[in-house]
Amino acid sequence: MSEVTTTQAAAEEKKSVITKLDLLKAWFKWCTAVEVPVSFDRMQALAFGYSMNKILRKLYKDDPEELKNAMRRHHSMFNTNCDWGSIIHGITISLEEQRAAGEEVSPEVIQSLKLGLMGPLAGIGDSVDQGIVATIPLAIFVPMALNGSVWAAFMPGLIYLAWSYGWSWFLFQKGYSLGRKAVLEILHSGMIKKVIDIASIVGLFMIGCLSASYVKVTTALTYVNNDTTVALQDTLNGIIPNLLPFCVVMGMYLYITKRGPKYLRLMVYTMVIAIVLTFFGII
Repeated sequence: MSEVTTTQAAAEEKKSVITKLDLLKAWFKWCTAVEVPVSFDRMQALAFGYSMNKILRKLYKDDPEELKNAMRRHHSMFNTNCDWGSIIHGITISLEEQRAAGEEVSPEVIQSLKLGLMGPLAGIGDSVDQGIVATIPLAIFVPMALNGSVWAAFMPGLIYLAWSYGWSWFLFQKGYSLGRKAVLEILHSGMIKKVIDIASIVGLFMIGCLSASYVKVTTALTYVNNDTTVALQDTLNGIIPNLLPFCVVMGMYLYITKRGPKYLRLMVYTMVIAIVLTFFGII
């Protein structure tokens, strides 16, 4: 039995036309071009086709008609998260390789998988990238940069780049190695919903941290206690630090939930209230 398994594995290895270098080149093209040729009608399609160009030419070098059809289908509308969407490339390359080898993989299957995964991967990718990877380093290093640390100013960008390139390359390879199985694992495991929920929770947590760090509201009011003038802000800090910034953020949140996302009006109200309170010496 082991000999049969080894033989099958060797046969599959021999059938593989795409090398690791081919995958690396396709991934690098996608990373460098993904935001360059974006258009309203096709979005990231030209970048996707550009990354697939050499792969398709290698797979269908003996079938010009099939090559033309493959080029056409991979220049149709495509739009997803740049990093997490890399797994779609890997899956697509795997399916195209199977089709070129004569297996029963129709163009409709390839297109359906691409279109079906764009939305979920965009949702999970944007939630994690913007809610966790982009915000946590900012919350950690920006205060350090404000205190004079030069290297801290560059750390959020370096961390984001390391995550972006490392994670997208991992997903690119994973999609290729698993092929259609990657789709089943993603959709049936419930991983997407779990990660989105986690990202939402961490994102809310980080919004609270950023609000406490960057929303600066203090009161100038004082009161007399035993012939001693005491600043009301010192008393508030002794009871609940950052109470006033918290009240401002929650007030804006309640306004948005009650009145809707009328951000321009909210900005005007905030400016007017701040001017009035400053004029009367309250803040």
